[in-house]
Amino acid sequence: MRVHRLFVCVVFLAVASSAQDWQACKPQGDYSFNDVKAAVHRVTSSRMYSGWDEKTFNRSGDLVAVAVLKTLDDGEMASPEHAKDVLLILRSAFACPHYCVKVTDDRRPRMTLLLLEHLNEITQGKMQADIEEAKHFVLEQASKAN
Repeated sequence: MRVHRLFVCVVFLAVASSAQDWQACKPQGDYSFNDVKAAVHRVTSSRMYSGWDEKTFNRSGDLVAVAVLKTLDDGEMASPEHAKDVLLILRSAFACPHYCVKVTDDRRPRMTLLLLEHLNEITQGKMQADIEEAKHFVLEQASKAN
């Protein structure tokens, strides 16, 4: 019985020590999810946009939409200022998906399109024209990446 418990403890510790935080993992030359979330937070909270932030968004593609959803709640996204920031961030994420985004799954705007629909709902259609324009841009850019 003691040997069995010891074995279970050893296996558990081996698995726990080898596990990594997936949010900190990043492919070669790319940014981790934590990097993308930090850039989204920096842009939306300071209302300033740096070249580093743009580079982070350009190389992350659809991952940016997930970072936006994890960083901002609906109340924040519904404000016109934050909604404009989100649209700017999403456009930047798909500025050059074929050349900039290394992870091929992130070249397809699945989460981005869902986020745009959600943004249209929570802003109650007040920014529908801007959202449609961003959606058209993202779809056009994504089609070039395939």
